Amino acid sequence: MAYAFPYRRTVTLTSKGQITLPVELRRSWNLRQGDQLDFVLADDGSVRVRKHVRLSNNDDTDRVSLNQPEPT
Repeated sequence: MAYAFPYRRTVTLTSKGQITLPVELRRSWNLRQGDQLDFVLADDGSVRVRKHVRLSNNDDTDRVSLNQPEPT
């Protein structure tokens, strides 16, 4: 199913500091339980969320984010 982008949705933070990622994003990014996400805070205060991809099963530090590269 195709979703209209840009996409905007408001979610609620729980008392445990958790949010539920909307199903549209989980399906679009093909996210499964246990997948990791990167939260990147930009200088302007916006937050970019990216699916995290591990390059090697042996090294937790050897990972890269999908989508756009980190700003320099």
